[in-house]
Amino acid sequence: MLLVGFLTVIHVVGVALGAGGAFFAEVFYLRAIRDGIIDPTESDFLKTTYRMLRIGTILLIITGFGLFLYFRLNGRSEFLYNSRYWIKETLLIIILCNALLLQARRMPVWLGSAISLASWTAALVVGAWRSIPGTYVEIMLVYLVLVPVTAWVLEIIRRKMAIRV
Repeated sequence: MLLVGFLTVIHVVGVALGAGGAFFAEVFYLRAIRDGIIDPTESDFLKTTYRMLRIGTILLIITGFGLFLYFRLNGRSEFLYNSRYWIKETLLIIILCNALLLQARRMPVWLGSAISLASWTAALVVGAWRSIPGTYVEIMLVYLVLVPVTAWVLEIIRRKMAIRV
């Protein structure tokens, strides 16, 4: 049981780094591109924030896999049939794919930012809200609405700041 507690704490740290990193990445990015040039100091802030996002993602992968193995090997398979578990796994896959596509420059920044922010926020909410109502499909439909809403809000912020991406 000590192992589960340890893995859970590290898992929560991963979510905190990821969700916090997603918010700060967006704030720092919007501030950095306001004048159309990302100077070295702004670039350093962005690199540090992206590093925190990566660390958070890696912690989630490692601890998530550790928890999966622990529950599977100790006959606690009911955990693995929980819709919250599969929602979080789906969100993690989306976060990973989005990061890879952004890194490879195969995803527009405005869309990748919205997906990242919406995904990390959803992962935080689903992880923290233990008795979240709804099925896997219902919650993922809410998430699919959250992504364009997030993109729209970010576009409004960019327009107010007179930023073009």
